[in-house]
Amino acid sequence: MTEAALYILTGLTLYGGAHHLYLGFNRSTTNPQLRIGALYLLLAAFAFSSALADQAPNLATRILAGKWAISLGIILWVGLVWHIALRSRYKPLLFLDALTAVWAIFLVRNITSPNSLLYADITPVQRTLLSGESIGSLFILISPWWNAVELAMLVSLVFCFFACYRLYLRGRRTMAVVDAGGLALLSLVVLFDHFVSVQFVQAGYLAPFGFLLFLLTGSLYPVLQDWYNKYWTKPAPIYNLTYMPDHASFHTDVAHLHAPVHEEPVKTHSAEIAPAQTTSVARETTPDTEPQRETSTAGATQASTHHASRAVEPASKLDTTSLHIISDNLIDIAVYATMALNRFKRGDADPQTLASLCKKVRSQAVNTRRLVNQLVRPELSDERRKPKR
Repeated sequence: MTEAALYILTGLTLYGGAHHLYLGFNRSTTNPQLRIGALYLLLAAFAFSSALADQAPNLATRILAGKWAISLGIILWVGLVWHIALRSRYKPLLFLDALTAVWAIFLVRNITSPNSLLYADITPVQRTLLSGESIGSLFILISPWWNAVELAMLVSLVFCFFACYRLYLRGRRTMAVVDAGGLALLSLVVLFDHFVSVQFVQAGYLAPFGFLLFLLTGSLYPVLQDWYNKYWTKPAPIYNLTYMPDHASFHTDVAHLHAPVHEEPVKTHSAEIAPAQTTSVARETTPDTEPQRETSTAGATQASTHHASRAVEPASKLDTTSLHIISDNLIDIAVYATMALNRFKRGDADPQTLASLCKKVRSQAVNTRRLVNQLVRPELSDERRKPKR
């Protein structure tokens, strides 16, 4: 039963490795597809050699297949440690080099040992039952080296959990939780294999399935997240952030900046026509005994006409230098916003970096708003320039 499951596992991991290598060479995603694909292929070879060791026809074949399985398992542990270190960007090189050197010593010892690194002695024994029937069995003695291997597994798992914890503190919580969940499943399988090695449980080793659980959590989570965002997440509201000097301010909520989509254009000629008509009517209906009122009406008409023409004047005579500065500021805002979005997409949400980007966006927006105020409403800037009495 275990051999059949290992063969099925070999086929699945071969497909997973080929799929991730294809994604890695196409560079369609930002995930470390090539590393994950290499780990899948190592796991496929590990599972296949473990299946051969379990169903070996003789003792020599079993020892040889067991050596291959243990060697591939050691390489897989080294790959796991470095994968977590690169993924979390926590790389204490002295510790990693020392741990890699320890695993390399185990690899050399496994190759040179006559009975592999797992067994100190393995000899066939003939047993006779009460019925008189003779059956063959194996006398197995676990090597002391295997205790050191299990200690190295424990150290590797502790380092990986600590790297996930640091990744969680850096703001990439989703990735840290997913990796820690896969490591927890692998730890349970390692604990079960320890009970098998001390002969507390009579079963086969399940280390390949533990590595499969770790890799599946990292492979399936992005797919499930994309599916959830596509079918279950409501689209975020899109606001039309137009410039409205009478309603908007830097401290206004984003919802208040939503401009109506169907808004009638403002007629610029009404400000000039209406005062003239009002003046003519006033002159016809006002008696001769009120010259002061007529004079004030004419003055108001001239003032309103002056303000209307002044409001139209900046639209035709805009400052070219200010327009270039506004254009550059808008480009800077788009660049900073794109950088922040890219960090969110790849899960690198460092609070300090995002705070710096947001401050730059706000600074450019404030400068742009001031320039637009000067161009659209120059009377405000003129009033500010006048000295207060």
